[in-house]
Formats: sequence, C-alpha cells, structure tokens
Amino acid sequence: MLMNAAEDRYDPTDLACEWKNDAAARTDFERRIGELCRSFVRLWNRAPAGMPALGPRAAPWRQWAAAREARRVIDRVAAEIGLGWISSNDWNARRAELRRLIEQFGRERLGWPDAYCRLVVDEEMYAAAIGVFSEARAFDRRIPSDELWQALRNVWVGNSLQLLVDVPVELRPGLFAYSMLYPVTDNLLDDPQVPLARKRRFNERLGLRLAGCAVAAEDEREAQAHRLVERIESDWPRERFPCVYASLLAIHEGQSRSLEQHGGGHLDDLELLRISVRKGGTSVLADLFLVAGTADESQMRVAFGYGVVLQLLDDLQDVDADIAAGHETVFTRAARRGWLDGPAMRLAWLIEALRAEADRVAAGEWSGLVHRHCRAMLVDCIAVQHGRFSRAFLRRVARQWPVSLRAHRRLRHRAMKLVRRGAAENWCLTKIVSDTGFRGQSPELMLIASSGDGG
Repeated sequence: MLMNAAEDRYDPTDLACEWKNDAAARTDFERRIGELCRSFVRLWNRAPAGMPALGPRAAPWRQWAAAREARRVIDRVAAEIGLGWISSNDWNARRAELRRLIEQFGRERLGWPDAYCRLVVDEEMYAAAIGVFSEARAFDRRIPSDELWQALRNVWVGNSLQLLVDVPVELRPGLFAYSMLYPVTDNLLDDPQVPLARKRRFNERLGLRLAGCAVAAEDEREAQAHRLVERIESDWPRERFPCVYASLLAIHEGQSRSLEQHGGGHLDDLELLRISVRKGGTSVLADLFLVAGTADESQMRVAFGYGVVLQLLDDLQDVDADIAAGHETVFTRAARRGWLDGPAMRLAWLIEALRAEADRVAAGEWSGLVHRHCRAMLVDCIAVQHGRFSRAFLRRVARQWPVSLRAHRRLRHRAMKLVRRGAAENWCLTKIVSDTGFRGQSPELMLIASSGDGG
C-alpha cells in the first residue's frame, strides 16, 4: 500500500496509470477484456460434472438448532433497531452488544472464521454504507429506494475489493458516483416500457460523455448521469487515470450489448453466455479501478471473475422475472428446457475457480472473502428458486448447509417482513456486508438468516 508520508495516508495518485489516453491504449485494454471473457467462458464450459462441496455434512438436529438461534438473533436485532431515537452513548453500547451477539452466532452456528466475523461488523464498511445514504439524499432526495439499494450493493462490492487489494475501505467520490450511475443506466435499459430506440440513444450519448466529450443532456435522467460522471472526473483526473475511463467504457459497451437479450430468441447459448460474462465482468472491473486507480493482471482477473459470478447469480435469482419480461439469459434458456441443476453446478465450479484466483491476490486474512460471499449467494438463489431444481439436487445442497433450505426461506421472509416495518436507514439496515444474496435489500439480520457457510 502506498502512503503519503506527510499525512500517513494512502495516496492513490501515486498509482497513476501508465497508459496514455490514445487509441493504442484503448485497443490494448479491449484486448485484455477479450482475453478475460474467453477465459471465463472456457471455465464455464469446462466445468466438471456434479456439485462441488459446500461444506461438511450438517446433521438435521444441528440445522434445526441453527435455524432456531437465527430466528432469536433476528428478533433481537429487530427489537433493538425498533427502539426509536436514543442517545448516541446508549446506541453505541447497544450496537456493541449486537456486534458481540452476531459474532458469537456466526462463529458457533455458521462457522465464520475470526476475520470474517470482523468483516461483518467492520466500522469502515459501516461508515461507507452510512455515506451512501447521506450522499444519495443530498444528490437527489427523490431517488427510489430500490435504486438506493442497488447503489449500496455496489459500494459493498467496491469495499470488498478494497480489502482484497489492501487499500483503505472508504466511500470514494468515484465509487459513490459509479454506484449511483449503474442503477440509473441499468434500470432504464432493463425497463420493458422504454422503447428500444430511446435506450440506444441514451446509451450512445452516455458513451460520448464517458469518453470525455461535451454532451448536452436531453432530460433529467441524462443530466443526473452527467453529474455523476463529473464526480468521477473530480476523483480520478482523466489525464492521470485513463484506465478508469477505459473500464467505464468497457462496462458501457457491455450494457449496450446486453440490449440484444431483450426479446426474441435469436441468440444462441454461447452468445448469451458471452454477453453476461462481459457485462458482469466489466461492471466489477470498473469498481476495481474506481477504488485503486490502476491494477495489475491478477487483480483485474479477480475483479472480472467476481463480476461474472455476481452477474450470473443475479440472472439465476431473476429467472422468473426475466422470463415474464422476455429477457433471455443462460438461466431462462435452461429453465425452458428443464431443471436448473446443470447451470447452477457450473456456477458453483466457477465460484471455486474464482477462489483460487483470489487467493493469489488477497491480502492475508481476507483471502476467502469473495468465495464465502459468492457461495452464500448461490445457496440463497437455490433456496429462493427451489421449484426450478430437482429434489435430488436440493437434498444434496441442503445436507451441506447450516440450515435447511425451507428454514432459510422462512428466515429470509421473516427478516424481510421486519425490515418493511420501519428499519429503513437505521444502523442494522445500513451496516451490512455484501455476503447476502438479496441484491442489496438485506439488513444484517438477513445476513444472519441467509449467509450461513458450510465451512
């Protein structure tokens, strides 16, 4: 980690990207993206048959006891955050007690190692989450809550990358802006009510703005997007960090290509996979550059793979909604043919491959962070979409998880119901890690309900 001697603080400008802002650099960046895409497509296609081990076999009585304890902790957390306003000293004391309770539960029932327990109650991630809410409300008080959650989810991804590459965990202006920019653009592109021509025009104009061109906004949504790009420019000057903007243009291209998934069945299975791999991989690759300024090949590969896995997990969780909207993904295509056992197993092996990559990059105790996060999200998706899997597959997964899949769904539902009762923007809602599979809509009590790790 590079530090500023005067302030004893990390100075990202010391990591200024060496690439020049010219056509050759852009071409080289695209070449590297292409190599990463082909690599992860091969990993998917060459995945071994069967499901990798999720953890040691869990006895039914242990699963029952873990589920009972999870419910008790969920209710305790919900009760604490429902107390209303209390003094900061009282709240700090209560928060410390909740931290102790959650850490104990994680160690005893979910098998969390010490480093992972510390992550769950990490103060820097808490501060970053609080910052998202305050910054977002200052930016636009009308922002819908679902977009706010999407932004918060991406900030956690960025915070996870900060831990992995050993830079300070914080809410950088560029990370916040990108986290807000992503739902603003992605939701418009996914909206079936918006004409395709409008989507393409918006995308083309945003691409020009990301490339540094002066573009007048056509409407308020475009104006918001342009203001967010300005924040990124203030954080990462173009002339010193051109790779930041190369990564943003890469995800922009990935989003543009994803428009081909909307409607019709003209894409073959391989092309569908390539589109998801590129979009997902470049989305988190941009996070990496926005928190570190530059990256080596190994770091790029981990971030890209992390994004691929998150995108495919998102596609798995959204399979029903995508089918209803006419959106084609690897999982909607497989669902029309039968059970989703096969693609879920391929995704599990992709997560295992990502673990090996992360182990070569991560700083010490955080080496298992990405793996645990993604594995917990996969089991959550399987539990939620249980009707799309064979009974034999579900039994195999359930035997290796701390709670049964049925109990998982019940705990998840209970936590969601408690959240809707008014926990919004309180400590438990904002201080959550990205180890939950609920697309960012899950407070720490839902982490307890869902992110059990088999080992």
